[in-house]
Amino acid sequence: MSNKTYQIQFQITSYWQAGTGRSGGALVDSLVNKDINGLPFLPGRTIKGLLRQAVSSVEQWGHIPPDSTYHFFGSDPLSEGLTRLETQPGALAVSDAVLPEELIAWLLHEEKKTELCQSFFKQISSTRIDPKTGNAIDKSLRNIEVTIPLNLTATLTVLNEDALNALNWEENQTWIDGLTSCFKLIRAVGASRSRGLGRVKVTGIIEIC
Repeated sequence: MSNKTYQIQFQITSYWQAGTGRSGGALVDSLVNKDINGLPFLPGRTIKGLLRQAVSSVEQWGHIPPDSTYHFFGSDPLSEGLTRLETQPGALAVSDAVLPEELIAWLLHEEKKTELCQSFFKQISSTRIDPKTGNAIDKSLRNIEVTIPLNLTATLTVLNEDALNALNWEENQTWIDGLTSCFKLIRAVGASRSRGLGRVKVTGIIEIC
């Protein structure tokens, strides 16, 4: 019996940057993630972190059962001080968020594939301002690569549905209802969220098999 899978939609409405931590030489200080075809995606580990943070907040407020975060996503090695071998897996696996399959297929079969793929990315500049003088601080100019607004889809795979259903949900509430209620807390993705990048609306969950 195959595991159930569900889709989550990420409607990103502003420039966003899922950074690689690498620079692009003298012209670009920070590059974004691209897949092997040069197309944008939002890494699954980033999505899992956003979901974990949102679920943890709603759990602490008492709107979903205790230990929901642990059952959904397993151990958190950073906050719990665990090594990789000491962690326990969660009931949900999270994929990267990617463009629609039909769009990817069309892009990769076009003669101008490289040019089309590059059109998803822009460069923007920013600088720090001295609050006392109102002038730009010397040597603070940064050029970063960003991705244009896009709709992306991630997949949730249920690895242990019994663990999800075993939580003490309210009457007529399911784990899907509980997780979906946390989506409103995810308002931005990627780097520089406090500076207006990565505004997002998360919707779903849609069962696909």
